[in-house]
Amino acid sequence: MRKALVSASLLTLLIAVFAATASATPAATGSAACTPATNIEAIVDDSGSMTVTDPNKLRVQAMDLLIQTLPPTTTLGAVEFGSGIEAIPGIYEGQPAANTLFPPEPIQPNSAAMLGALKANINADNGATDYNGAFAKADADDPSSQARIFLTDGGHNEGTYNEAHLAHNVPTYVIGFGGITSPEDKARLKKIAADTGGKVYELEDASQLQAVVNSIGAQLTCKTPPRQFTDELAQGQSKTHSITIGPKTHSLRVTLTWAQPGDNFKLTGLRIKSHGKLVAVARPQKASKPKKLKVTVAGKSSTFTVLKVTHLRPGTLQFAVKAAKVSGGTVKVTTQVGGEGS
Repeated sequence: MRKALVSASLLTLLIAVFAATASATPAATGSAACTPATNIEAIVDDSGSMTVTDPNKLRVQAMDLLIQTLPPTTTLGAVEFGSGIEAIPGIYEGQPAANTLFPPEPIQPNSAAMLGALKANINADNGATDYNGAFAKADADDPSSQARIFLTDGGHNEGTYNEAHLAHNVPTYVIGFGGITSPEDKARLKKIAADTGGKVYELEDASQLQAVVNSIGAQLTCKTPPRQFTDELAQGQSKTHSITIGPKTHSLRVTLTWAQPGDNFKLTGLRIKSHGKLVAVARPQKASKPKKLKVTVAGKSSTFTVLKVTHLRPGTLQFAVKAAKVSGGTVKVTTQVGGEGS
């Protein structure tokens, strides 16, 4: 009888443990799941200091890269901000702290107009730096945004910061570079990202803006985080890299970014080896073996190139980054390789 009671108690305990474990599993799975953002708002600093910290307008190039690589059905809006410029009676009507670059709308068929607005209006002519006005304008333009990209080269310096990022609390990916040196300014940017469930990126200069925005785009659309390689190359030099291709990877996106519009970099020698044998190559000499890798240009500007590589096979993908044209000395190029799928 006693043994029967012990056995019954043990059975009850096991059932309780199993039930608790089973109920916890879906919650853990759900928290790890990624839901792509389909409505994104960009908040771009265009204060006067940008003439020094971003003379090549790489913030425009970074936005161009985002436009060319986000899913075409994504809704994207953008505002520029500074502190505004006070009116001069009878001469100048003044300028608000933040302005619409383009309203939230599907990237296609509006991509050309979006880029045109960026090129025409990002001119480092918006005075000082007012975070309050920036977030207020972004919220007014796109109250339904699911995520924001906040890019600045300076700390808030127009009055008291009123925690404006909390009015519409969505994940905010914060990029700070250039003139942000004070502990208070750095802490504020970290807090904006932490409060909203986003992420902060602290950069020394504008040269990595494109690569960082490309990484953010991958996160927002639930793509595989890109592997990143940074090389310094002189004219004609190249650097070889390799990554492992698994059986479930059918396509890759390779993005090359650099800082000077006059430079140019190319990807060469793409091939896949498996167990020491060449199984796929971008330009096979014969029609039969090895198999052909398909490489197409998916995006391009004066400071970046996006390639899509398909017809992949399991093994090790090898490629070389070559400096086809550089302005002088050695020039830095960043290569990012990421999956196309979710």
